[in-house]
Amino acid sequence: MTGRKVISRHRFALLLVLLLIGCVQSVAAATRILTDADNGAKVTLRKGDQLELRLASNPSTGYEWSVHPQSTPLLKLISQSLQPSQLPGVGRPGIQVFHFQAVAKGEGVLLLHYVRSWEKPTADERQFSIRVAVR
Repeated sequence: MTGRKVISRHRFALLLVLLLIGCVQSVAAATRILTDADNGAKVTLRKGDQLELRLASNPSTGYEWSVHPQSTPLLKLISQSLQPSQLPGVGRPGIQVFHFQAVAKGEGVLLLHYVRSWEKPTADERQFSIRVAVR
């Protein structure tokens, strides 16, 4: 086999690998970030995508965000954490961060409520909800 044919085949193989890498990256799961400002919004995700929810919270008061039991099963809670305030002092608010993954196709509502874990839910509790469509 001549040197030119070998080089040509190597170029073709390299091009094929680069195309495959591009395809894999284009179908990789995306992450959508929402905040308090998105309360009431509609979000469309693909199965496998992730949703990061960042809500203002002040756990030093006993209140914290939690996923309501009636929330859609289309999203699976992967993790949650608290990012404390950068302001000095005790009792400063922070950001509660929730990570969800879209696990099934369909439509539903993600509902969180801001409650004290030891108190019974009330009609006037603060809530966050979004309509979710997973394709």
